[in-house]
Amino acid sequence: MKKIFSLILIAGIAFGAEAQDKKIRAGLVMGTTASWIKVQTTKIERNGIGSGFTIGMVGDYRINNNIAFSTGVQFDLESFKLNYGSASNTNLGNVFYGFNDTEIYKYKDGLVEDYTDTAAFELSTRNFKGKYITIPLFLKFQTNMIGTMSYYGKFGFRTSFLAGVRYTDEGYAAKYNPTTGAFDRDANTISTKENMKPTTFKKGLSFVRSTIGIYGGAEWNFTGNTFLFGEVGFNYGVTPIVYQKSEHLADKIADGTTYRYENLNVKSNPQHMFELKVGLLF
Repeated sequence: MKKIFSLILIAGIAFGAEAQDKKIRAGLVMGTTASWIKVQTTKIERNGIGSGFTIGMVGDYRINNNIAFSTGVQFDLESFKLNYGSASNTNLGNVFYGFNDTEIYKYKDGLVEDYTDTAAFELSTRNFKGKYITIPLFLKFQTNMIGTMSYYGKFGFRTSFLAGVRYTDEGYAAKYNPTTGAFDRDANTISTKENMKPTTFKKGLSFVRSTIGIYGGAEWNFTGNTFLFGEVGFNYGVTPIVYQKSEHLADKIADGTTYRYENLNVKSNPQHMFELKVGLLF
């Protein structure tokens, strides 16, 4: 966390040094988000509305007095929940993983890789806690000053890169057979696994998340060349927030009188988002 804030500060100083040119303005921004996932499969279901916090730097490069390129670097902390199993929703199945302490092992070709233990977990609800580095790139259309105020709209892309993820999982203790690859629930009491993280290259959340965004806002020139701004926007997700095919979750599927196991496939699941931000421009 300290390294991220240091990078933001250094970038802000460097960007601010160029702000002597009237075409460039730079500043700091912070805000909050509310998000939801467009689920397109019966394998998972959305559990409430996700939330997030963002902080970073922003900069405008003016093409003329009314049009500018708006970009920056933001550090996002986000959280949302998905259900993988539920007694009230029979469409959801039985999803398992093998683990040791807080590490979740890779599942491939019907077996948990490099795993000879029998401890397993049947996943019911997962709380994703993701960290992202976000680079917005927008075209900004702004009015002339009306007194001390001006108003603008922005349209463009908001692209985020995953910097880290941890899970809080709710579900049931289970048993795993390393020989046959079978999973079975071992308890009927809900338990919680905190700070879980897959050992796989793919951590569950997609490494890149892209959205198309539209924003509206206002700037107040309250002193000298300093502007206070506030904006609200909607971002339409165009890429999946969760990898379609999991590398660590096993889906238990009824096959006649027996069961077969496959890597869980949740299809495309883009995330849509509202964002509210305030900041300063110099």
